[in-house]
Amino acid sequence: MSTRAASWLAWSLAGLSLAAFIADVVLYVLARSAHDAHSTWGTAGAADVRFVVLNVPFLTFPVVGSLIASRRPRSPIGWIWAVGILAIISDMSSQYTAYGIARPGSVPFLATIFALTQWTRVLPVGLLGIYLLLLFPDGRLPSRRWRPLAWLSGAVIVLLGVANVLAPGPLTDLGGGATRSGLREPLGWWMQG
Repeated sequence: MSTRAASWLAWSLAGLSLAAFIADVVLYVLARSAHDAHSTWGTAGAADVRFVVLNVPFLTFPVVGSLIASRRPRSPIGWIWAVGILAIISDMSSQYTAYGIARPGSVPFLATIFALTQWTRVLPVGLLGIYLLLLFPDGRLPSRRWRPLAWLSGAVIVLLGVANVLAPGPLTDLGGGATRSGLREPLGWWMQG
């Protein structure tokens, strides 16, 4: 890939991350207001601060990754940082689902969107937590002896992502709202006994 194309791709990912983050915030506000209209959903101030503290770093990951990838496109370090967009998309799908639960019938494909993005919770953690450490600072493994760990880590990341998507049962990770709504994993039907 040419330096120009890599730079364009990297900054496109950063722009997409910013757009997804803005959509995430909008969906969060809509979900909070819809929940607050029906019931008490805890202390608004504490939940809002927690939302910002947990999600702003995920916006910085793709921006920093884009900066690195646009200057050094052959280094995997910048591209690994850029996967922070998946964490933003994952949270955005959670807010989408929370809004859909609070206002039934307001959004289409509610359970499917949430189920299909479950794997995005595993990928950023695996890439940032394992591969960034293994490949830092020059983008190469410390020695050939680290290859089995790199391959095993990749296999575990993929298997956890697939298991997350295909697990049967009620949707979780929404503060209990999904369980109360009766939504179930739409892709986990074939695993139910």
